[in-house]
Amino acid sequence: MPKGWINVTIKDVCKNINGLWKGKKEPFVNVGVIRNANFTKDFKLDYSNIEYIDVEERAFAQRHLLNGDLIVEKSGGSDNNPVGRAVLYEGNSGVFSYSNFTMVLRIKYKELVLSKFLYYYILAKYKAGVMKSMQTQTTGLHNLILDKYLSMPLYLPPYSEQERIINKIEDMFEKLDAIMESL
Repeated sequence: MPKGWINVTIKDVCKNINGLWKGKKEPFVNVGVIRNANFTKDFKLDYSNIEYIDVEERAFAQRHLLNGDLIVEKSGGSDNNPVGRAVLYEGNSGVFSYSNFTMVLRIKYKELVLSKFLYYYILAKYKAGVMKSMQTQTTGLHNLILDKYLSMPLYLPPYSEQERIINKIEDMFEKLDAIMESL
């Protein structure tokens, strides 16, 4: 491992918070809930079909999205698309929640890891097929083996190197988008 890098796990640097669904005890608040259906094929959020539901006010207070949260699909998937997809929430804090088929990874040590670096790291692991070994299947529904997922090694470079890597990745994506538009 390069000098200055550290080896941790996701659970070392992130708090994981399970999602919610419809409330049973008043008072309720009507909120938009991000679901697996809001994950696009290119691992972004699609806001066009947000489900608005009544959830318990106290539950929403504990389970609203903050800018920089990673929303992870923990149930769903298919044989060709395993669970474990992650999207980065880059919206206003306190506006949306997330469904019980998802969880949030919230970085505990913002001086140690950038949420966008973690997003690209998990995306790379997903695209490499790592998540296939981290799921179970029951009656057609695939479920993430949370302990395995949260124990996944995370190799962290220094903060400035994370920024450099993010900038390089985004520069490559911009060039790819320009090529696709020119076709």
